[in-house]
Amino acid sequence: MRRAAGVDIMRAFECEPVFRSGLRHLLLCGFLILAGVGAMDSAMAAEKLFNFGDLNVDLSKVQAKPGGQSAEAPVKESPKQQLPSTPESPAPAVLPRDGQESIDSTVRTQAVRVEPVEIGASKTGLQRILYPVPEDRAVIEVKIAAGSEKKDWLEEAARRFMADPAQSSLDGKPIRLVIDKIGSTESATLLAEGRTMQGGRNEYQVWAPASSIFRSVVEDAFTGGKLFETDASIARSPMVFVTWAPVQEAIDRHIQKSMSFDTIAEIFSRELAGEAIDPNGRNFQFGFTRPQDSNSGAVALVAMAYEFFAKDRGRYRIRLEDLKNPDFQAYLAFIKYMSDQTKDSTGKLAEPLMQAGYGGQPLSSIYVYENLGVKLAFIRRVNDPNGAKPIIRYPKYNLVSDHPYYTLRHGNSREQVEAARRFEEYLLTRDIQLLALQKEGFRPVSTQISNQEMSEVLGEFVEENGLVPDLIKASQILIPAQSGEVIMALIRAYEQLGDPIGPNL
Repeated sequence: MRRAAGVDIMRAFECEPVFRSGLRHLLLCGFLILAGVGAMDSAMAAEKLFNFGDLNVDLSKVQAKPGGQSAEAPVKESPKQQLPSTPESPAPAVLPRDGQESIDSTVRTQAVRVEPVEIGASKTGLQRILYPVPEDRAVIEVKIAAGSEKKDWLEEAARRFMADPAQSSLDGKPIRLVIDKIGSTESATLLAEGRTMQGGRNEYQVWAPASSIFRSVVEDAFTGGKLFETDASIARSPMVFVTWAPVQEAIDRHIQKSMSFDTIAEIFSRELAGEAIDPNGRNFQFGFTRPQDSNSGAVALVAMAYEFFAKDRGRYRIRLEDLKNPDFQAYLAFIKYMSDQTKDSTGKLAEPLMQAGYGGQPLSSIYVYENLGVKLAFIRRVNDPNGAKPIIRYPKYNLVSDHPYYTLRHGNSREQVEAARRFEEYLLTRDIQLLALQKEGFRPVSTQISNQEMSEVLGEFVEENGLVPDLIKASQILIPAQSGEVIMALIRAYEQLGDPIGPNL
């Protein structure tokens, strides 16, 4: 699948965002006035916290219910949950059966088998780093290969950067920033295979995937010097399970485990044995994105592998040999068979839940970035305040997407590298970090964003939807960094797996 055409920021974003304090008064550039309500209610429903932009969420399809929010909500004080990590800070509850992973027993009790697939290392050849190339053009262009989850934020930041006379030129030449929306898996593959080089120049000056899990895939494909000039994290978003409240309450009651892929597998196993989990009597439906297309889907596979191989270890690095385990392949095939992976982006996965809510679409639970979970909660509260809430639960085994910003040396000029480095510094300034929080719900990496400001944007979702502001306590176990080579082999193996067989399948 070929990436989308780049967007020239100088031709976009003609409006200026307006920022005011308080959740109800955070009006962002491009906000939507939802149709079908009276003048007063329209104004209330229109004050969106988020601009969904190109996250594949078309809010024009979402109609706010008349009279859904007829009165101004009281301004909330800064909740104690926003204070620095302390023993009193709230954390997800540790449930009675949290120490009883049952992945192995699921494979055995369901007698799951699958035709095995071969596991092999990548065969990409090494490229020698070419740096610098001469800068003989009148404009210093910096093209950024960015995951779709950050595209709108980066575009607005780029527009502001280029409008600032103190930032927008280098050595008398104007700087032009271009954002190219491209999936993390695809961009990593293109860079590693050398397919971004055109006439001795690199098409990209910055690689900004959703997480650093593919870093070594790209870095190991090069030799002859330092590939990345900079590699800062510019935002954070932990992974979460988002489940409709009636279903989550039933899981807590019957399964009594924190959310994890082991928990998902046990739910499927129980349903195959005749036990209904959803209180409405529907089948439990779980969705995550296709790993070969989306970073969140690739992260899901890493979490599954880590749960399978590391549940009895404090730390573990998954090995290529592990992926040959027949029970593990059967487990992957079982999850693949039982889950929905029809979406190639995380935004597309969340969109039906935003639009239709519980009962209006089939999915009971999804695995997404935290910021999308908060967006989902916000949309459902606006459109159906009395309906089932989406509940955010942090996986027992979690991986925080660190949204790195890699400035590439290969095939680029010194001027391009310097301009890219300057834009990175701009992204880490207070105003642009606050924009990331307000526009997309990302956790800022800047210590200049106060707890009070975090509270104004995210505070009311803590109690209502299960948001845990304290990242230290959000998950029981953080998955350590894994080999990029192993991750790519895992994705390839998952793609090749066929349907499993078993007495109940």
